[in-house]
Amino acid sequence: MSKKVLQPKAWIPRGPYSLGTQVGNMVFISGQISQDNDGKAIGPGDAKAQTRVVIEKMQLILAEAGMTLDDVVSTTVYLQDLADYAAMNSVYIEFFKKDFPARATVRADLAGEGLLVEIAGIAVKA
Repeated sequence: MSKKVLQPKAWIPRGPYSLGTQVGNMVFISGQISQDNDGKAIGPGDAKAQTRVVIEKMQLILAEAGMTLDDVVSTTVYLQDLADYAAMNSVYIEFFKKDFPARATVRADLAGEGLLVEIAGIAVKA
């Protein structure tokens, strides 16, 4: 099976990684953060705004593979502060509806000033 790098034109990875990788009917989405291409936080201090940007980035990556958020089977959410859980979750539920993906949410020191939320995911096209 061949591997395809998924690289939406709007976003540039800021390190030696792919934003997404497709192998067969599976897509692996790297941890997405709310940062512009110059490395500045989008929505600093606002977990809701950052969650929205992160999930919209995920949508663009999935679109490169002909998939949508409905194909996501698992996510891992990283929060700088667990106090932002409710804010993140209120936006998460706007994008992920019925038949939610499996999910883990953990507190982690995020690599970037002003970052509050990072989300990675796995999608499978049935």
